[in-house]
Amino acid sequence: MAEEHHRSAPLETEGVPPGRPHHRISTRIVFFVFLSTFLAAVVVSWISLDAIHRQLGDQLAIRFPALLERRVAQLDRHVTEVRADLETDLARIEPGRWASTDALATVGLLNELLRRHPAFAGLVVIGAEGEVVAYSEGLTTDSATSLVSDTAGPSGETGAIAFPVDLPAPGLATRLGVTAGSRSIIATYDPRPIRELLALAPDEGPGQIILTDDEGLGFLWTDSANTLTSSPIVPLKRLDTLGDGRVTEYMDTNDRRLLGSARPMGALSGQMVVEAPFDTVYAPLISVVRRVLLGDLAIVALFSLIAHRITAALMQPIEALSEGAARIARGDVRHEIPTPRARDEIGLLTRTFNEMMHKLRRSQEEIEQDKLHLTEKNEELQRANEVLAQLSITDGLTKLHNHRFFQDHLTREIKRVSRTGEPLSMLLVDLDDFKRLNDRHGHAAGDEVLMNIAGQMNANVRETDLLARYGGEEFVILTPNTDLHGAIALAEKIRMSVETTSQIIDESMRPIRVTISCGVAQYDGDRRKFFQAADRALYRAKAEGKNCVIAADDET
Repeated sequence: MAEEHHRSAPLETEGVPPGRPHHRISTRIVFFVFLSTFLAAVVVSWISLDAIHRQLGDQLAIRFPALLERRVAQLDRHVTEVRADLETDLARIEPGRWASTDALATVGLLNELLRRHPAFAGLVVIGAEGEVVAYSEGLTTDSATSLVSDTAGPSGETGAIAFPVDLPAPGLATRLGVTAGSRSIIATYDPRPIRELLALAPDEGPGQIILTDDEGLGFLWTDSANTLTSSPIVPLKRLDTLGDGRVTEYMDTNDRRLLGSARPMGALSGQMVVEAPFDTVYAPLISVVRRVLLGDLAIVALFSLIAHRITAALMQPIEALSEGAARIARGDVRHEIPTPRARDEIGLLTRTFNEMMHKLRRSQEEIEQDKLHLTEKNEELQRANEVLAQLSITDGLTKLHNHRFFQDHLTREIKRVSRTGEPLSMLLVDLDDFKRLNDRHGHAAGDEVLMNIAGQMNANVRETDLLARYGGEEFVILTPNTDLHGAIALAEKIRMSVETTSQIIDESMRPIRVTISCGVAQYDGDRRKFFQAADRALYRAKAEGKNCVIAADDET
């Protein structure tokens, strides 16, 4: 069966099937060139585009704050100057004219002031209770009332700017710093000069200016028209971020992607925001991206075509070499691959391959002989390993198992009885007065006694019991499926056998008596306590006169 598998295995080395071209080397080379070129183009493109993106971002971070700084200064100067001129003119008017109960006279006075101050679109006089007393042309009762309401409260303090929402011509409004008796005056600015002041010049780039209060409500200024809205023009959650002067990316209420920056309006309340569509700002970058992508595709296609042509020329001799190698792998070791005319690496490889086949045929017999020799050596080594393994767990003197084997066997037995719940007992056996025997008769006699005692104990234990030399003159017996009473009986049996047997230890044939002491314990779930209990029982047997058996339960 193994021989049949050996013969069929080389069939897997035949040429690549026509239906699996992705396994061909040429395909992999072309793919590698394609992938390498593509990755290189992507990395270079990414570095270039990132540099352009950073450059545009840096330019924007300079342009927007500078633009806001200029416009805020211009707006602040315009509003302050025209308001100061109007307040100066109002201060010259006799207070009695404001106190007149003739509403038409008051309206005429307001209209006269508007003609002298075209920067304003309307004036409103309000009484001490905040009621509308009179208003100039261009306003209606509703718009005047709304103007009073919009400028009331903290935002309507003297000099502050409000954003009225019901004016025919949207603009800014302010309470003036002069009063006429118990009456106050509110003025609304003409939006046209403000819009002209805030309009962006062509050289200032794309974008638009927005004037908002601190809640994002206010004017949206464009080149063609202005719109006043009560809905947030700038998302409120972005207003705090914009207000720190940085350029921030955000989405407006129509989910358009925008770039913007904001700045407090100097002496005025509210914020001035400049924003531009993301696509418009980064239009040069988008154009570069398109050109880079087209260039990358062209480069990748060109290099892939060149790689295909080169690999096609290289693969013809390689395929011939592959076909010849497949035939040799099927067992045709006499086949020789035609040597190509080229004196390149492939030609050298072909000639080397043919020479290798010649050497292979000459080496086959040597390999078979070496194989047989190696098999014999392996068998000898295996037998030697078995002997060494046995020696590693056997005591050299008594031929019993040694301390190492006992510890390993004890571990396995404890695991077994932990599962089955069967009893497990241990006998620790020690020869009495063994040192005196050695001193009197010599170590050779002591070794002989140890071997005899080991033989006697081995004859009295069961096949399932483990008898091992624990060390020196001490032995240990592990008795599975045996409770404490059974272990005590076994210990007494061994003790009596040793006590009643004479030991002949030298050429004089003089018999001597040898006794043993034994400590017995039963496993109760703790390995360390198990051994310590047997050891303490043995110690007590020695202390009580030797030649006796003491069980762990007998200890007091």
